[in-house]
Amino acid sequence: MKKWKRYLKLYVLIEIQNIRSLAQYRADFVIMVVFLLFSQACSLACIGVIYSNIPQVGGWTLWEILLLYGFLLFSEGCINFFFQGAWKIANAIRDADMDRFLVRPLPVGLQLLTSKIDFDGLNKMVVALAVFAVGAGRCGIVWNAKKICLAVIFLLEACVIRVCMVWVASCASFWMEGGRNSLNFFVISLGELAKYPMPVFPALLRGIFGYVVPYAFVSYYPAGYLLGKHGMAAGAACMPLVCIFMVSLSCAVLKKGLSRYESCSH
Repeated sequence: MKKWKRYLKLYVLIEIQNIRSLAQYRADFVIMVVFLLFSQACSLACIGVIYSNIPQVGGWTLWEILLLYGFLLFSEGCINFFFQGAWKIANAIRDADMDRFLVRPLPVGLQLLTSKIDFDGLNKMVVALAVFAVGAGRCGIVWNAKKICLAVIFLLEACVIRVCMVWVASCASFWMEGGRNSLNFFVISLGELAKYPMPVFPALLRGIFGYVVPYAFVSYYPAGYLLGKHGMAAGAACMPLVCIFMVSLSCAVLKKGLSRYESCSH
């Protein structure tokens, strides 16, 4: 436990330094905020257009879909702000930056995760909470202490699962030639489909979202459980197990990848 407290303290200190470095470029920050607001407005407008013509999709209304969107956007913001370094594994391998991580007296995984931070993620999390609040307020959910705690836990679990998905996909770079890895972008792009309830997809895609790239546990099951939809309890109950599995898989993939890493540079 003492070791993990030390790692947490180091993580906070490194992230504070990252924030300070980014804060020096205020124009970039303003541009990112404007771009984020525009892109999220376009995404929400697209959903609004669909549901203005089709009252329900897969038994879900517009306001219920906003809960799905809130979970997805919040978890994506968490990656960008807290764990943006998960995207940079391919670059670290290609440019031999992994070498400096290996010789430092800190866990390689911690250094990789904290190697970059993006304020765009913080903006996404704020927008996600606003979207979630609007959707939850119009869905007729009866909130109590238990449901509020569950909603917070679900959001944290969604973040863990999604970060691990990107991490595992990025670690595939250890087995790829040429220094390029599009697998992590493919995984995050699948999240666009997860904005909609699982029943609208064919069985193959439902299987992929449930067991291969588990987006169903990022948004569909937690949102469905909060809404009281039928058949969601089992999926929501499995979320802690999915988190444990994904974290274990992430650690195993990184360890296996590092064991075959060979320094390279241009």
